[in-house]
Amino acid sequence: MGSSRSAISLRRTLLLRALLLAFGSSLVVTIGFVALGMLPVLERVAESDFNLAAERVEARLRQTFEPEERQLAISLAWIGANLPDVDNPARFNEYFMPVLTASPYITSVVAGTSTGQGWMLLQRGEGQWRNRLTDIPRWGQMQLFVDLVPGVKAQERREAMDYDARKRPWFTGALTEAAPGTVHWTRPYTFFTTGDPGITASRHTMLADGRDLVIGFDLTLRDLSAATLDAGVGRQGLALIMTEDERVLGLPRRPDGVGVDEWLGNVLLPVGTLGVDAVSDLLPVWRSARGQPVGVAHFVSNGARWLFSARAYRLGRQTFWVLVLAPEADFAPAWTAIGFGLAGGLLLLLAAAGTVAQVQARIIARPLETLAASSKRIGALDFTPPGPVQSRIAEIAQLAQAQESMRELLHRNQLALRDHAERLNTQVRELRDAEDRINTLAFYDPLTGLPNRRLLSDRLQRALTSCARNHRKGALLFIDLDNFKTLNDTLGHDLGDLLLKEMGVRLAATIREGDTAARLGGDEFVLVLEGLSADADEAMAHTRGVGAKLLEALNKPYQLGGHETCSTASIGATLFEGHEVNIDELFKQADLAMYQAKADGRNRLCFYGPAMQAQLSERAALEADLRRALTQEQFELHYQPQVSSAGGLIGVEALLRWNHPQRNMVSPLSFIPVAEDTGLILDIGRWVLLAACRQLAEWADVPRLAAMTMSVNVSARQFRHPDFVDEVKSALEFTGAASRLLRLELTESLLLEDVETVIARMHELRALGVGFSLDDFGTGYSSLSYLKRLPLTELKIDMSFVRDVLVDPNDAAIARTIIALAHTMGLSVIAEGVESEAQRSFLAHSGCDAYQGYLFGRPAPAAQIMLLVHSAPAVAS
Repeated sequence: MGSSRSAISLRRTLLLRALLLAFGSSLVVTIGFVALGMLPVLERVAESDFNLAAERVEARLRQTFEPEERQLAISLAWIGANLPDVDNPARFNEYFMPVLTASPYITSVVAGTSTGQGWMLLQRGEGQWRNRLTDIPRWGQMQLFVDLVPGVKAQERREAMDYDARKRPWFTGALTEAAPGTVHWTRPYTFFTTGDPGITASRHTMLADGRDLVIGFDLTLRDLSAATLDAGVGRQGLALIMTEDERVLGLPRRPDGVGVDEWLGNVLLPVGTLGVDAVSDLLPVWRSARGQPVGVAHFVSNGARWLFSARAYRLGRQTFWVLVLAPEADFAPAWTAIGFGLAGGLLLLLAAAGTVAQVQARIIARPLETLAASSKRIGALDFTPPGPVQSRIAEIAQLAQAQESMRELLHRNQLALRDHAERLNTQVRELRDAEDRINTLAFYDPLTGLPNRRLLSDRLQRALTSCARNHRKGALLFIDLDNFKTLNDTLGHDLGDLLLKEMGVRLAATIREGDTAARLGGDEFVLVLEGLSADADEAMAHTRGVGAKLLEALNKPYQLGGHETCSTASIGATLFEGHEVNIDELFKQADLAMYQAKADGRNRLCFYGPAMQAQLSERAALEADLRRALTQEQFELHYQPQVSSAGGLIGVEALLRWNHPQRNMVSPLSFIPVAEDTGLILDIGRWVLLAACRQLAEWADVPRLAAMTMSVNVSARQFRHPDFVDEVKSALEFTGAASRLLRLELTESLLLEDVETVIARMHELRALGVGFSLDDFGTGYSSLSYLKRLPLTELKIDMSFVRDVLVDPNDAAIARTIIALAHTMGLSVIAEGVESEAQRSFLAHSGCDAYQGYLFGRPAPAAQIMLLVHSAPAVAS
């Protein structure tokens, strides 16, 4: 009861002397505490929202640009030295249509060579596509356009256009600005074809014939605005992306009254033309930062304080800026000014009531000081429960109770904010994990986990720099499995992948820490050894030791899904020191040494040497001479007679001869492999086919030669060309040669890949009347199940069986078997390499139908064949 009377007595006293002072004090302290306690927390929330918004925009930038760099490397590896046909975009489209379909950002693919060829594939929507093909040396400014519409035949048209890929920024930049093996990003610009704003990622490579090839992906910039248009920062915040020269890449939120198309048309325009006051007011402040990132800073727009941050995003040699801005009022409580006003009123009340409340001050001050100390701790985010406040004044006791309730409330809010911050940190970690996964996909081989070609190039470049700085040598080892394709076809691709995985494990276990094992693709692996001795002999000896360990490890049996198999490898090695040679040259040297190891018997290591360089130079010179030979008509055909069992001339085989001005007659064994590797075999094959048909038509006017057949060798690469059937038909129609007298000689190696397509193409030619001879029969790996489906005319016994047919029982048995097999299948048989009467007699006794070899005549020009007509029986009609 006494306490109640004291409370009532104090209330009456305060009403008379300091009612306003007590009430004002409690109100101002409460509001001041909330304002001063919450503002630092809200400031951090604002900063967190800014960072989160900027990170979302940066994540969209990485999602847009980084996967395209990896896809460019894959595309260059796919093309290699096999350049698509500029007259027919089918092969170009076959690869890049899936790339455009899979990527939401790539609108078109462009490519060009240093000699003026160009390709473009544009995705037009609803399954429609457009190609633009350029060949300035042949067509000048005339461009070939091909429109592809589902269910409609491709529409072609030609149109004159001032377009040269070599003058485009993506081409020149990849050649002159980008480091070797890196992607060049153009400055944002307007696309030539569509007129849309965009940016092009391009990459350069060197073709086998020495030309430069650049491939580029056109990425639209309109989609970047999706990350900034809806960026949520406070209630009125904005986000945008701009270039270093203050052009718009990602638009901020669209102002009211502005149409969508009108707003999207501002991409690549100066930021100051957007008409957004806050953005215009921010530009001078951002310029004062002089191109440096800004955490969170203030600026003034239309008399109000705003917050902003600026973060840099590096793309190639240029920098994009992510700007986030919002009014400071979005994060500060509205009653802050009220709190400061009440605090001023409190001071006035304290001054006015000071003389009135001198006696009560001592009683009131002591518990209030305790409460003030507790408030300071709470303001410092120390929520430790305070000691009890002892006061007989009911109002002070109520204030203490209210403060305790408020402390508990703020404590709960602080814990909630910590939970929110932890969730934000979790999201940041997830984004970093996603970035790590992207980096893994970009730099590591997904099958073996070893570095891929991109990461290998970076480490090899660092190794070259380190060796130059430390005056020590390094080594590059090129490893290729022997007969991997045969093993893969035999066991299946799944077990082949298991073999490659196990090989990667063994390679990684063999090398030292600091060295690099990488997979280029397929069954090709590379090792980079660093820090070898400065002495070349010691460095070579160390490399040989590593090679021996590798061969020993790789020769051990592999347990693959319940199968045990063995595999060997061939290794080519080359030493390097500094930058005396570039990376591409090192790969060529190691690759050449690897092929020498295969030629020496496989399962060994071979070092690159000057002799190999000479061989490489000789090959390059031979390739250049081959190209001149086509234009200067240095090729000629010789013809080797084919005679029947009765001795009559029944046909000839057309054999290519190269009459070089300096080299004289060059053996086909020397230049045909080079022609195969470079693709020149296609042009040479067309010339041979046309020349043979022309000669066949001329002999048709000679009665004794009118029924003579003409056998023409066709390479596997030539036969698989999609236009081969049309080329044969054109040669026959152009020359007037009889198709029934033309016989194409194919090798068994043609049947090792895509046999169904081979059979279908043979039936097309057979329908024209063209015959087929299976050359070198018995030396390959063809299956009888395929052989019986081939529309063949004859089998040709290889000279390797004929040579020893009289002394080797196995060769004799093989020859008899081939003859019996052919006759059973209704085919004729011709034996090549017959050099003696005894060989002919054996084959005739075994039932052979025809013969070819030095016994009947060496290959000779057409004029000498005419002389044989007078000494041999006439050809039966």
